Amino acid sequence: MTNQNIENDKIKFENLFKSFFADLPNTSICISNNKIVIQEVSDENSDPASVDLELKNEKYIVYFWDGYSLLKHMKPSIMMMLSLNIKNLQRN
Repeated sequence: MTNQNIENDKIKFENLFKSFFADLPNTSICISNNKIVIQEVSDENSDPASVDLELKNEKYIVYFWDGYSLLKHMKPSIMMMLSLNIKNLQRN
């Protein structure tokens, strides 16, 4: 299996972030070797909404937090990831 590292594609993730979140100025991105965190930047909300993409044991896990309910996570398949990318492209 290929050794994956999110940091290797940092520029790609930053550019995707800029294109997807251009209309939401109060968001930030943090990229490390095995995790990407996108969250709302708010002085008023101590627990802002966030989406995390984590690489664990050569598999991606996506965590969703809306700031109110319980944390949800899923292990997306490659087909699901491709499907989400296609849907996002179709919206533009």
